[in-house]
Amino acid sequence: MVYEDLSRVIDQVKPTREQENAMLAGLLKEERKEPNMGTGRKLPRLAAVGLAAAIVVTACAATVVMKLDQRLLRYFGGTPKTEGLLTPAAMVVDKKKTSEGTALHLQQVVADRYSVVALMELTAPEGTVLDGEYYVLDYDVEATAPDGSCLDSFGFGWRCLEDEDPLDNRISLMFKIHCINNDFNFLGSKLSLAFEGLYSDNLRKEPILSGKWKYAVTLPNEDPGIYVTAEASITVDGTPMGTLRSLYVSPISLVWGVEGGEGGTEPIPLEPLHEREDWPEQVYLITAAGETVPVRDFNCLHTQHKTDIQDKERGYYSFSLAEIVDPAEIVSVSIFGQVFEMAG
Repeated sequence: MVYEDLSRVIDQVKPTREQENAMLAGLLKEERKEPNMGTGRKLPRLAAVGLAAAIVVTACAATVVMKLDQRLLRYFGGTPKTEGLLTPAAMVVDKKKTSEGTALHLQQVVADRYSVVALMELTAPEGTVLDGEYYVLDYDVEATAPDGSCLDSFGFGWRCLEDEDPLDNRISLMFKIHCINNDFNFLGSKLSLAFEGLYSDNLRKEPILSGKWKYAVTLPNEDPGIYVTAEASITVDGTPMGTLRSLYVSPISLVWGVEGGEGGTEPIPLEPLHEREDWPEQVYLITAAGETVPVRDFNCLHTQHKTDIQDKERGYYSFSLAEIVDPAEIVSVSIFGQVFEMAG
C-alpha cells in the first residue's frame, strides 16, 4: 500500500476521524507481517486505493444523506415536504466531549452564507436537575474562510429547546451565530467553537456547572441560498435609509445590505429599525405563485458607521423566516412597502 495514495483519497472525501481510523485499520492489517502466520495475500495497490475510496465515499454519503433532527425542523418551521431544502445546509457533527463530569454533545449544524445554527445536548452529572427556563454557555467563536479571511464580528443567540423531562439532568441547546459583515461568509469555513461553564443568565453571573468543551467543524461549501446585488433607494416609514446594495435569501433567512446616502457618506438612521415588533407585516418574501412568506424576527440589526478606518456607512440586517422556503421560488422581497426583485 502506498500511503500517499491512501492519504489523497482520505483528503478528497474528508471522512471523520473515526471513519478514517477504522478504514486504515481494516485496509492495512493485510500488509502487516505477523510471526507464525502462513503466506498472506496482499491487496493490490490500485485495488486497495479503490476500496478505500469506496468505503469512505459510502461512509460520507451516509453522513450527507441525513435526516434533519426534528427539533431543528420544528424550529425552522419546516415540514417533511420542505425538509429536503435544508440538505445542502445541514450536516451531522456528532461530537461529544466530557469535562468535569458534564458531557456536551454537538449533534447537528445548519449553515448558510451568513448564519450558523448548532444543536447540542448537555448532560450534567447524575443527580443534577436542570429545570430552569433559560441556560447559556460562555463561548468563543472563530471562523476562517477558504480564502484565509477571518470572522471579525458577529451576532449570537441562545435558545433552550423544549424539555421532555424537565426534572432530569439533560437539556437541549441551540447556539446561533450571525455574520454582521458581508465581506465574510461562512461557506466552506473552518469553524472553531469553545464553550465554558453553564449559566442561567446572559451576563454569565449565575454559574450552574463547570467545564470546557472545544469543537472544530468545516462547514458545507454549497450555498443553499441566492445572493443578488442591488442598487435602489430604500426608505423605512418615510425616512431615507440610503441605497439597497444586496439581498440574500436562503431556506432559513433573509439578509439585506444597505449603504448610506451619497455614496455611503451620509449616516444611516437607526431609529426606524429599532424597538419595533411589526417585522412580519413589514418584511416578507414573495413567491412566483404570488404567495407571501413573512420573516419571523430579526437575527441582528447592525449598522457600521463611517469612521477613519470605515470608509462608508453600511448596514446589514438579518432575519429568520417563518417557514423553510425554496430560494429558487422567491421572485422578490418586500421591505416596508417597497418591492425589490431577486434578480442580479
